Amino acid sequence: MAPRSNLRIKKDAATHVASFLVTNSLISAEQLDQAVTSSTESDRGLIETIIEFGFTTEDQIASGVGKMYGLEVAHLDGPENIQGDALKLIPLTFIEQNRIVPFEENAGILKVAISEPNSLNTVPGVRTITNKKVVPYVINFSNMAGILDRLLRPDEEVAPTSSNNAAPAKRSGVKTVERKKTAPISAAMAKKLGAKEEKKDAVSEEALSSEVVLLVDQIVRDAIEAGVSDIHIEPYKTSHRVRYRKDGVLQEQERFAESLGKNYAAVTTRVKIMSKLDIAERRLPQDGAFTIETDSKEVDFRVSVLPTAFGERVVTRLLDSSSANLSLEKMGLSETDEKALKHAVDAPQGLVLVTGPTGSGKSTTLYSVLERLNQEGVNILTAEDPVEYNMEGVGQVHVKDEIGLTFSSALRSFLRQDPEVIMVGEIRDQDTANIAIKAALTGHMVLSTLHTNDSVSTITRLLNMDIPPYLISSSLAAIVAQRLARKICDECRELDENLTTDQFQTMGFSAEEASRVKIYKGAGCDKCGGSGCSGRRGIYEVLRITDNVREGILKQKTTLELSEMAQEKDGFQTMQNMGRSLMLQGEVSAAEYR
Repeated sequence: MAPRSNLRIKKDAATHVASFLVTNSLISAEQLDQAVTSSTESDRGLIETIIEFGFTTEDQIASGVGKMYGLEVAHLDGPENIQGDALKLIPLTFIEQNRIVPFEENAGILKVAISEPNSLNTVPGVRTITNKKVVPYVINFSNMAGILDRLLRPDEEVAPTSSNNAAPAKRSGVKTVERKKTAPISAAMAKKLGAKEEKKDAVSEEALSSEVVLLVDQIVRDAIEAGVSDIHIEPYKTSHRVRYRKDGVLQEQERFAESLGKNYAAVTTRVKIMSKLDIAERRLPQDGAFTIETDSKEVDFRVSVLPTAFGERVVTRLLDSSSANLSLEKMGLSETDEKALKHAVDAPQGLVLVTGPTGSGKSTTLYSVLERLNQEGVNILTAEDPVEYNMEGVGQVHVKDEIGLTFSSALRSFLRQDPEVIMVGEIRDQDTANIAIKAALTGHMVLSTLHTNDSVSTITRLLNMDIPPYLISSSLAAIVAQRLARKICDECRELDENLTTDQFQTMGFSAEEASRVKIYKGAGCDKCGGSGCSGRRGIYEVLRITDNVREGILKQKTTLELSEMAQEKDGFQTMQNMGRSLMLQGEVSAAEYR
């Protein structure tokens, strides 16, 4: 018997293969017993011993696996059999750990090679990583060992590994491919490319284990089912945690704590792989995105990774267009405000601004306006950072400051694209403000956002950007300011008897009103998870730019003067007015009053 090289088959995998051989009558039970005894005495691999004794051949095993599982047999003997782009789709550590090699990708179909039946368990993981249909093929053990040696140790001289019925495999049989930054690299390849190797890179191998894949999948899918807006995955000195933001409040998910603690670095790596980020980069923040399809909907995830003292912190924003009420009628505006906003956006030109803090629903309001304006005869262009909801019939541009594609540069280009409607995600500077105003004055409906506390303050903000009052007064059509407030749970709503007269007066009620009005709160129940709240709704104010307001802008009246004038002469209702109305209706509690 000629000595054989190690086929690199792990002990547990070898036992599985041996059982498969006996079950499928490729060898007898007596032959297996003989091989086990010899293997134990000689400290050689079990499968190598079975083949050395001539009980079967590598090609017979590959053929048997193929017949058993309905797979074709492949022969990857040269570089022409491995497609470089396919090899880049899966990290090398995953290939080594699971002995599965991608060798061809075409039209969304990825062909992968295996040599052991239990490698088929990895196919769902490959499908998740690559988001492609995966078709497995079988190759023999020597072929697999040769590929792995050449991929993982490109700088080492490796003795040829041959089967007892085939010519020795050529060491040049598989071409070493330079990896993209998004995939982990071996130590030898890292040295070759001049990359700095870190001990933590080893975690990429863990990141694709079944436990980690299932953990991340559960975190994500539970979040979708619970209707949360954000997922926080956070490392601390002695602990790790997952928190969901639901109805504007962060809630710790203790059920994930144990698994997260054991696999934290692997979990963050897994999320980075899903988001097509560089898993080797742990020193700088990164932003990415991925999409999850469920039986009923498609949810987009916006990912932010931030290096902290105790590891990378991951925050993911969920964008579920199917649950967004992209309709002005469903926003929850008062009848007066809804009529005013519709009148403003239906005009042929003008500037409509939506203001409020981060997470107050400004994007939803803008998309609701676009939904109303999105008609066959209307050309709509948007500049967003990032594009949150894809809209059919709308030209959407994702701005990228790092390459010079800013809001202002996109806006300049839009004016040469013959649009009727332009939406700019945010007016961040004077340049963008000037272009937006000029576009509004030259026959375009322009929509955008600003970060201000209320609608009237937006005028002061524009003045502080050195925009002349006459341009502001002549271009503005309306300003919408908004907040999101948690709604009282219907199941546990009860009278709030702890409010004092001072608190009532702080909310704008008179002493006489405080003695008779009824304000409600949520006591907390199983339905709302003890929070007393279920869902959120918008609180709005819509400032119409009437002749009175224009005159006030030209005279540069103060914010307070403009607000009082609009209330007295135009019937303007502030967010405080709407908040009080919703409290009296039992929709929101005093705790949500702003």
